[in-house]
Amino acid sequence: MNVRKLAVDAIDKIMINNAYSNIVVNDVLNKYELSNEDRGLFTNLVYGTLQHLLTIEYYIEPFIAKKKPKHWVRYLLYMSVYQLVYLKSAEYAVVNEATSIARLKDKQIASFVNGVLRNFLRNPLKDIEELRKVGEVEYLSVKYSHPDWLVAFFLKDYSFETVENILKENILEKKDAIRVNTLKTTKSEVKFLLDNLGIKYTESEIAKDALVVEASVVNTELFKDGLITVQDISSQLTSLICDPQENSSVLDLCSAPGGKVAYMSALMKNTGVIYACDIYQHKIKLMNDLFNRLGVKNVKPQLIDARMVHKHVKEGCFDYVLADAPCSGLGVISHKVDLKYRISLDAIDNILALQEEILETTWKLVKVNGYYVYSTCTINKDENEYMIKKFLKKHPNFEVVYEKQILPTDYHTDGFYICKMRRNNE
Repeated sequence: MNVRKLAVDAIDKIMINNAYSNIVVNDVLNKYELSNEDRGLFTNLVYGTLQHLLTIEYYIEPFIAKKKPKHWVRYLLYMSVYQLVYLKSAEYAVVNEATSIARLKDKQIASFVNGVLRNFLRNPLKDIEELRKVGEVEYLSVKYSHPDWLVAFFLKDYSFETVENILKENILEKKDAIRVNTLKTTKSEVKFLLDNLGIKYTESEIAKDALVVEASVVNTELFKDGLITVQDISSQLTSLICDPQENSSVLDLCSAPGGKVAYMSALMKNTGVIYACDIYQHKIKLMNDLFNRLGVKNVKPQLIDARMVHKHVKEGCFDYVLADAPCSGLGVISHKVDLKYRISLDAIDNILALQEEILETTWKLVKVNGYYVYSTCTINKDENEYMIKKFLKKHPNFEVVYEKQILPTDYHTDGFYICKMRRNNE
């Protein structure tokens, strides 16, 4: 099976059919028996090309602008340029392979692909710095491969320097963070086992049970036996800030895939009760699988929309309510490389309305002197600080006891917003 052809087909499906990159990649890896080397190459070609798509387009556009090739051919060329510019692959090998793949479609296409790539190689790369003269949005958009509207959207909240650093961070390859599952083990034991496996790691600055690992751990016995789980540091921090005490009653309104609630269970030492809500049956199953692997006993998954919970429980039932709200996801672009091409302003407007509705229908569920934690994996202030300011203006009986916006640059982790509020007497 030709790995590069599989990669082109995957990129085309993601970009033209709006398919999710992780689903497309996993489907291919599960369907075909590929060597570890080929699996790695396929994954790299798909994610790498998508990550740098707009920059690649800028480089090669002068050589194809007049021809207007079909989308599949265009993505074949983009993937070839990714190999030439970013992977520094042998020029003859890239051109020959691309030509052979194109020939499967049509000999004329093969000739066109061969000619474009050879012409590309004969000329210097188009200078991105020239775009500074056009404008800061265009420059940042092309250099860091983010749509220009998204760059402008970030610039409404942050300085040019901050936005440039965020975009630069977004296109870097991120290392996985793991959480030590204290229901089954200790950090010392996990570090000892990682040392024995030859997996390098570093400590986290902000999450006490986190380690950042240099290699994948999902095929290790540590992972399979539930001693560890893969979870971004910012996500872990949300549970730490919530800080549910033993024997508490907790409501997690938007729980799937369950990482935060599983950590809260560990912090509570499997005491008390946590209700974990989601609207999709298959995600309830995913959570149950996670809880079984990690030895979580005090969580009760609930198939329910967060906005409907208040119709089924009494006011003031919970010591802690966590709303890890649906959001634009603009803090996790480094992990979801197709998101920046998929999200839109209209979608963000719809998300804002949903977030506000969740807050308005659930705040009464927390006890007086209890805590409401609102979090998102975005860096958009409209979904974060401004959303909470609006909420507090309407509900002065709540006060902020902790608020933090984490940018992707802060700890080389996901961008995240966390706000913990206490409900006081009316």
